[in-house]
Amino acid sequence: MSKSLPTVLITGGHGFIGSHVAKRLYDGGDYVVRVIDLVSKPPISVGHISHDFIEGNLCDLPTCIAAVQGVSIILHFAATMGGMGTIHSDNDAAIYAQNHAMTQNLLKAASLPGSTVTKFFYASSACVYPESLQRGKDISLRESDVFTSDGVIPRPQGLYGLEKLNSELLITQYAAQFDIRIARFHNIYGPGGSWNDGREKAPAALLRKALVCRRLAETFQESSEFEIWGDGSQRRSFLFIDDAVDAILILLSVAYSEPLNIGSDRAISIQELAELALRCAGSQASFTYDTSKPLGVASRNSNNDMAQVVLNWSPRTSLEDGMRATCDWIQVQLDNHLALRGQGDSGMDEYIRALQRSRVVSLEAERLTFAIILPITSRGLPNPNDCLDNLRTFVLTLRDTTWRDVHPSTDQSFSYMIYLAIDADDSFLLQENKARQLLVTLGIPTSQIREIVNSEHPKGYVCALWRDCARQAYLDGCDYFVLMGDDVTLLDEGWMRKCHSTFESLSKSTGLPFGLACVSFTDLSFPGMPTFPIIHRSHMEAFDGEVVPDTFINQDGDPFLFQLYRCWGTSVMFSCRLRNGVGGSIGARYTKQHTRGWSLVPLEHAKQAVASYLVNKHRVSALRVSNMQKLTLDIIIPCYRVDLAILSTILSLTAPALTSVNFIIIIDSPDSPHVSTLLAKYSSDPNIRIRVNDANRGASYSRNRGLAEASGEWVHFLDDDVVPSSDLLFAVSDAIRANPQAAGFVCNTQFPIANSVFTTAVHLSGVTYFWDISTKIALDVPWGVTANLVSRRVLVPSDFAEKREISSPTTFSLAYPKTGGGEDIDYCLTQRAAHFSSKQRDPNARDHSQGFLPAPAAIVTHPWWNDGKRSYWRFHKWSLGDGHLIEVYPELSYRDFAPNSAECLLVCASVLFLSVLTLSSTAIIFSIESALSVIVANVGHDIYRHIFLHPERNLSLNVGPRIRGSNVLWIAAVVESSFIRIFSELGRLRGIIEKREWGSIGKRFDWFVGRVGDGPRREERRNSLERFTVTIALVALCLSWNWK
Repeated sequence: MSKSLPTVLITGGHGFIGSHVAKRLYDGGDYVVRVIDLVSKPPISVGHISHDFIEGNLCDLPTCIAAVQGVSIILHFAATMGGMGTIHSDNDAAIYAQNHAMTQNLLKAASLPGSTVTKFFYASSACVYPESLQRGKDISLRESDVFTSDGVIPRPQGLYGLEKLNSELLITQYAAQFDIRIARFHNIYGPGGSWNDGREKAPAALLRKALVCRRLAETFQESSEFEIWGDGSQRRSFLFIDDAVDAILILLSVAYSEPLNIGSDRAISIQELAELALRCAGSQASFTYDTSKPLGVASRNSNNDMAQVVLNWSPRTSLEDGMRATCDWIQVQLDNHLALRGQGDSGMDEYIRALQRSRVVSLEAERLTFAIILPITSRGLPNPNDCLDNLRTFVLTLRDTTWRDVHPSTDQSFSYMIYLAIDADDSFLLQENKARQLLVTLGIPTSQIREIVNSEHPKGYVCALWRDCARQAYLDGCDYFVLMGDDVTLLDEGWMRKCHSTFESLSKSTGLPFGLACVSFTDLSFPGMPTFPIIHRSHMEAFDGEVVPDTFINQDGDPFLFQLYRCWGTSVMFSCRLRNGVGGSIGARYTKQHTRGWSLVPLEHAKQAVASYLVNKHRVSALRVSNMQKLTLDIIIPCYRVDLAILSTILSLTAPALTSVNFIIIIDSPDSPHVSTLLAKYSSDPNIRIRVNDANRGASYSRNRGLAEASGEWVHFLDDDVVPSSDLLFAVSDAIRANPQAAGFVCNTQFPIANSVFTTAVHLSGVTYFWDISTKIALDVPWGVTANLVSRRVLVPSDFAEKREISSPTTFSLAYPKTGGGEDIDYCLTQRAAHFSSKQRDPNARDHSQGFLPAPAAIVTHPWWNDGKRSYWRFHKWSLGDGHLIEVYPELSYRDFAPNSAECLLVCASVLFLSVLTLSSTAIIFSIESALSVIVANVGHDIYRHIFLHPERNLSLNVGPRIRGSNVLWIAAVVESSFIRIFSELGRLRGIIEKREWGSIGKRFDWFVGRVGDGPRREERRNSLERFTVTIALVALCLSWNWK
């Protein structure tokens, strides 16, 4: 777009007429088009209509000043307007104030020094004409008819018409500064106009009713009543939107500064228009007449003589053609509107019938009220007067941040009620009503103050006070409810309108009824936590007037509400900020009492209550309710390394639209220099929670802490050193949705290609066999490593509806080493058993749909430990823990036919020790030879297995061509794998001895836990027996050699 083109500002450019003009100018390419409007989108989807958009309110002078910067032409369409459902006496004062404020502000901004505005177009109305001229039939109104005779004060149609006339007069005073254009519109209609919100004009209202009549006839085979306001004799002329835009553009191009009619000179009665609407819709109905509704003047018609002279223009679209085009557009809107309610909605017929009636809009009634719930106390402060100082600060910031919101000259204005909750024994505050008097002194009307004196609940039961105040506010008709504190400082102006806008956006984006959401402030004192939630009265309706369950005392109510609406995709922390003086992440003036298990029974019950509300109140089908719910997944990362690059990769993972993901990072190395950087970057994100252990507590402790912080239905354990595939969460979501009854999912953990003897040996030793077990077992996977494991956190029992009980989430046993080893197997077995128990199933059953299932597409890559450098100690330490499994799960353990390498070496070491004590050189040599025999036997047996017996088993190993292509290197890797296995077996035996679990010596744990039959046990016993046989043979050979 060339910078030399003039800029045109279209106010109300996302409104009906404004959007059509903007589109025409944008497509013409002769202007830079700037739009300012209260709403972010135009009413009709026609692609781009502007180069620049400002979302703002023209009643605010600074907004106007910013909007006119660099503008050459102003087209002023913005107005509070509508049909007779809006333009009536009850709304006159509000309409006059709002519309005149907008025009005055624009004129002032456009006339400031340095302004570039050269032309000002004003959209006036036929309502400027005197009512006295519009009592007969087919009155053709000329522009000069505004002033009927000298000395008679004009009496336009209501204050709406008077404001338009006064604005015309006001604008003419600026004729020396701007080139002025004034158009008096006569009932413009067409696609894009209001059609069902009470602001629609007669053509749209009648077409909607006609289309509803047709739908009812097709659906229920019944004839319908067709409502007409008045007796139908009122006469009007109607101009199609395309003709209006033509006239506007011509008017802008000619030199004419007097007011000019833009309308049709063909008058028609409302009765005739209704009959035309029925013909366009292809329906029939019997008429009913409601004379109690606002009717307007008896007759109005546009005289177009001057328009023909000045513009050489007359309408080209017949009323019949225009009505048909409008009918087609409204049909699409109606279909889309009803589709949002879902198929099979039992309340659909009732809702459709409501569209047969037009409604009267009360602008004052549309003012939305925020209930400011304010528990205050003089306790816990050095000086009781500090409480009043805090309250003063809060109220001042409340006023400073809401003055625009509560201003009556806004399209959507707000008000607030302050609910003071005071303990009955707080004599300081109650004496002389200090708090109330302070608010009155600060300019809060007494009608906006309520006092709730707490004589029932113990001190510090803030949630109980919250419930009491919210309940009263609900009965008082408040629309929004927000819990504050007397030590809160509000920081951002406009938080009420931004909150309301956020609720609107959430409803539109999710399809949920308006109000079923939780919008939380950004608390600078406790970044990332939704500590001050705002809810709508729809929530109160869903919960019978209760804001949170009575199980909450003074903690956890905020995250409860946030997590409740998380599963519906309607919880969000918006940009408006506050600062909490006391509480949050630091100490409060009362003893904090958390609600244990709030994310289980209370949250599950609340979710079901919202679902029931949707079905019963809004008639949304149960199937659609189920489809609307998001899958909630919390990713738990125990973090010792604090590798910022890897963590950033994990935290940047994206998920499907119907999956809500939170990240929980538990730092297990509090002294890491990277902790502060991580906190600075992510702590303010509500979807990322970072907690720091007071000391190194180990992976299991950290995972348990993550579980305690979690509230999602599912948890996903990830190690802090894995690199996830970009589609990891998509694969996890697909797995869960495909098998929602599973206890969990074993995901796929891969290693980089093995390019060294050592890394190849790690694979051959079998210590990484279960890392990618999801690619090897199709059903009921025995267990998976916690580097990449998904588990159901909330185990909802099959009898939950009756018992209302949910067991605590499965946690990790701390009996295993901090660095890991055995705890993942123990967790999976415990989780599976708990899940089966919750479903009243036999935990020993082989159920392919309710155990742990494989998710091979959910891939992460785990790096080689220590960058692939040779070290056996990690595997040795793992085995220290997993030997404990034999003691814990005797039913999954078995007695081996022969000792393994570690037990053989233990015998050799014992003999060596006794030989040294007895100074028997023969015995010393024998013990050393025996130990060597054990090693040689194990190495030889592994070479036999890998090279000759089962070479096919190694074909799938991710080994580089350098190793596979060299027999020497491959054999070297097999030899080293024996030493890794021996070290692991030594670690297992050591752990058994250290725990003094003597009965576990000689026993083995079935790593497949019986899921694949007795094959693994038989093979392990056979291998042990073969190795031991070879060992005995070698020992015998040594003895025979020694005897020689």
